[in-house]
Amino acid sequence: MRALKFGGIALSVGLVMGGAVGWHLGGTVSGGQSTLREMSAAAGYGQLAVLQDEQADTEHARQALLAFTNFSRSMRRLHSAQGDQALLIDTGRTYLQLAAIEELADNNSLSHQYVLDAQQTFLFMGRNIPEQDLDQQVAKIVASARLPSPPS
Repeated sequence: MRALKFGGIALSVGLVMGGAVGWHLGGTVSGGQSTLREMSAAAGYGQLAVLQDEQADTEHARQALLAFTNFSRSMRRLHSAQGDQALLIDTGRTYLQLAAIEELADNNSLSHQYVLDAQQTFLFMGRNIPEQDLDQQVAKIVASARLPSPPS
């Protein structure tokens, strides 16, 4: 009888410990899967925005890039995306693209605002890039956009 009682207690303790360890590991694995899904979604959306920027007219390119920055802003609110440096880099570069689009459209004040947004985005990842350096990047994008395309 004593062995049966001891076996029951050992079984109960084993079930409780196994359940606790399983619950912890399950949460860790599903949290990792969630982070991977969110990072994949951000990367895919970033690629889509770049393709639309390259292939679309100015207004549709602007809309695609703005949509990506809004998506990025909502993603950064998620706990799992807090350390996603790639998302911040993509967002900063997107703001520079937007600044170039506005520069080409002679919307200098909006272009300047996008440069400041890019600077703030890079600051979130710990990189304090001077505004002049970002202006130079915008100037390079503008210069490459003004180059004539090769004949088909």
